[in-house]
Amino acid sequence: FLDSAKFLPHFHSDLRFSHRDEGIMKPLSSSLFSISLGTAYVASATLESVRVSNDTSKYEYTPFFMPPGCSCRRSGVVNDEQCDQFDCQCLCDITAGACDINCCCDQECSRDEIFSFSSCLDEESTSSIVKMCTDRPTALEDVNLKHPLSVSDAPEDELHGLMCIEKDNSAVKGNFFEDQGYPRASQVFSPGGRGAKNLGFHSYYREATSVKLDANYQLGDPITAYHSSDQKLTVAFGGYLILPSADDGGNCIELNTIAFGRNNAGKCSKYINELDVDCGGYLSTARYVSNIYVEQTKGSVILGTSPQVNMANGALLPVRIETFIDSNGNLTTYSGDISTTKWNESSSTCTNALKRITYNVKHNRKAIVDVSLDIETVDIISASQVLEQTFAVNFVSVEVQPSERSHNQNNIITRIRSGNPGYIVGKPTLGGASSNANYTVFQVVAHQAGFTVMDTGAVGQCSSSSPTGSSVGFANDVFVGCTQSMTRDELKDFCTSYQNPMLASKKIGAGRFMFPKWLESEQDLLGIFGNANPLDRSQWIKIESPLDDPRFNIKSRSFLDAKNRCIGMPSRLRYEILWTYVGNVDNPQAKILSAKKSFEDGPSLQHTLPPNKKQPFSFVTTVSWTFSQPTYSIARSPPPTSIFSVPHDVFYPFQMGNPGVQRKSSFLTIIVLLAAIVSI
Repeated sequence: FLDSAKFLPHFHSDLRFSHRDEGIMKPLSSSLFSISLGTAYVASATLESVRVSNDTSKYEYTPFFMPPGCSCRRSGVVNDEQCDQFDCQCLCDITAGACDINCCCDQECSRDEIFSFSSCLDEESTSSIVKMCTDRPTALEDVNLKHPLSVSDAPEDELHGLMCIEKDNSAVKGNFFEDQGYPRASQVFSPGGRGAKNLGFHSYYREATSVKLDANYQLGDPITAYHSSDQKLTVAFGGYLILPSADDGGNCIELNTIAFGRNNAGKCSKYINELDVDCGGYLSTARYVSNIYVEQTKGSVILGTSPQVNMANGALLPVRIETFIDSNGNLTTYSGDISTTKWNESSSTCTNALKRITYNVKHNRKAIVDVSLDIETVDIISASQVLEQTFAVNFVSVEVQPSERSHNQNNIITRIRSGNPGYIVGKPTLGGASSNANYTVFQVVAHQAGFTVMDTGAVGQCSSSSPTGSSVGFANDVFVGCTQSMTRDELKDFCTSYQNPMLASKKIGAGRFMFPKWLESEQDLLGIFGNANPLDRSQWIKIESPLDDPRFNIKSRSFLDAKNRCIGMPSRLRYEILWTYVGNVDNPQAKILSAKKSFEDGPSLQHTLPPNKKQPFSFVTTVSWTFSQPTYSIARSPPPTSIFSVPHDVFYPFQMGNPGVQRKSSFLTIIVLLAAIVSI
């Protein structure tokens, strides 16, 4: 689920769906339809894996063991969802509801599409045929053979391959991780628990792929970009569509080209020298929007001609704006008139400078059919020295028809998975929210950006921080913070008020818990596996929170005038997530076992400057991942009930029976037969 991706799910009429619009749940038509959702989608369906707790107003969900797309390897299991020994196929099928490039095992890919692929990502998948023979090693001839054994190069020796083992009928089915269940996060991450640890960090990289000489786009190919000037086409950005990225110092550099079929996102900083000059330059949205075009297929554009000629020939596509969020937070669908980046001399402000841009590239696995942009802007005052910008690209395949969708294929809702089924390290962690506090409706509000936390805000200021600005990658530790500058009186009001605009609140029992609004999060669910289905609540795990306990002890907030210090106000939000591997040891699948969040306060909210001086105060969100080492066991097939069976008259003319009863009869029969043979 990536930022601003446009999902067009198709559903059958026996399911009920609704979507969220500014916090209101609205029902949708019950007939066959398709919808496009902006920031989240909600799925409502019948769920069998549910049991009622002692409190009849709530439901407890029984998380399943085996995810969709896997085969059970444990004998005698009736319900596959409760199978804890399984193997999974087609790990490259990441997009539900559309064909994945170079994924030859994807059932949503047609034969023609598979034929056009440059390679198959699943070529190394295991086969049901196990060939246990090898070419004759030369070292074999060095063995001191005993007469009459010898090594021969005769043609008939090639027939020896017929004696190779084609299929392994061993009772051993493989080594499988033992399922650890879903331990309570409050116990796992308690002091001394097996999940308690210090925050750590990881880094990941991806190797570049070479360009293939083919008119059709292949996975990893750069996308040729053009700029129109005086009705003539020239190359833009040095030739290819770019996605600015950060160098070692965090500065934005335009050396990273967009690779076809590969989603990507990142943040970087642009340092401001002369704001009035930079406002119309690299801070402007026009650089990435104005008169930019891309090739539909490689090498199809004729340079020097007009864009209209190339578009008429089906060779060129304009890069268009889909949505635009101005500096005041107003969201509009592009209709030809947007607020462009401008310098305001009277206020010394650069209005609507570029803050975030997302490319949405729609394709049919071979050619690009549409490129749209989602843009967000921000105002910059002259005192600012740096602007953090976010750049992202999402590739969306043309979707399959409704008749090709099913619960078994887990593709009723078109979406980007973060693994199939196990998570891929670094991919967005699937995040969502329950539709109501009592869980009486089996709905999951699955967020497109996945599990998110706060961002740093404009120039690091918490007042402009978004609670959902940073996406959390699977198994990636996160430390993100911001500062809010306040005078002594402002800190006191922030600490004691119930009406401060920088505070959020949650009713718990008879009291109300107050905390900074940038630490607020509506997400209370995480996808257990990377392909968690929003239609199935049992595939999502609850984030344990002390705020869900009506007995939660709310700390009293107060301001110590003598020390100019605020106590009882949370300044840190901490997430702790436990994960492990399940399934076949040779094909491990990553899953989430449990998660919790907690609010913490510290001695940092103390004003030490003169009362009228603004002092910055830090607020932090952390996400810490802990790996739970699994054990494994060998899975074996049950022994057969009988070795073999034979017809009842196989020993004719002898009789089989109880030796104590038939001994005399059998003995006389043998004597008669022997006498007959002698007489002959």
